[in-house]
Amino acid sequence: MVTNPYFAIGDLQGCLESLDGLLEQLPEDAPLIFLGDLVNRGPESLATLRRVAGLGSRARCLLGNHDLHLLAVAAGASKVHKKDTIGEIFEAPDADELIEWLRHQSIMIETEDAVFVHAGVHPLWTLEKARGLAREAEAVLSGPDWKAMLQQMYGNSDWDDGLKGGERMQAILNCFTRMRFVDKKTAELDFKQKEDIGSAPKHLIPWFEYSKRPMAGTPICFGHWSMLGLIRRDDIVAIDTGCLWGGKLTAVRFPDRRIYQEDCPCWADPFKYKYVRIRRSFRLRPSFRTWPAGGACGPLRVQR
Repeated sequence: MVTNPYFAIGDLQGCLESLDGLLEQLPEDAPLIFLGDLVNRGPESLATLRRVAGLGSRARCLLGNHDLHLLAVAAGASKVHKKDTIGEIFEAPDADELIEWLRHQSIMIETEDAVFVHAGVHPLWTLEKARGLAREAEAVLSGPDWKAMLQQMYGNSDWDDGLKGGERMQAILNCFTRMRFVDKKTAELDFKQKEDIGSAPKHLIPWFEYSKRPMAGTPICFGHWSMLGLIRRDDIVAIDTGCLWGGKLTAVRFPDRRIYQEDCPCWADPFKYKYVRIRRSFRLRPSFRTWPAGGACGPLRVQR
């Protein structure tokens, strides 16, 4: 029997029905770590945000790129885009309270079992450096100048030790919340390639496969990259299994890493970004039936 279990939960993206179904499988009082992207693209961003915030001290949350986009809109640094489903949040009577709660959430969480981030940790960073940069970003986001900082959030800055000001914050947030592929020789981040590993150019590799990564011996649990599918290795646990796209919402129990999953309705075609009515069966175009997140798109693939 596992003592003092806690659970990490993958990207929700406004899929409240799936979250409620998953929580029914978990012990009522077990601590939770949400890996970010609580909102956007799914049907119930407002209700999902309220649900997670309402869990109080039971839940610790990471900020994902979609959560940061929500904060940027609140700060006047961006607009609600056509494909966004966050507009209802700004019309809610508790909008200010929810935004205030969200901006005080984490960029990186550490436990004795793993490091938890939304997208990853830059492959050239040590744990100490990642910890320091995460705390730096959290201090700005939760501080009085958060709106000014978010004016410079958008862009493709990679990390450089000489960066300062807004570009420095942009690079930190890019690494923690947007990273997927890096150059296999230089570890330079690539922001164009967003699909599965097999479709990437030969010079690009997943950030966690970089050969000289200082944190190679530190277990990292992350979400963000649904095209990876479920990965459960000694050093890497990836649990964004495409809830929004008709895959599954995944929770992993620590310290034993048992997997819990909830089947999800398909709210969007991941290759067309066209939103569909809720339905349990959804057929993608034939060329994409091996999409790794499973669900209606094919069998779940687990990399060990």
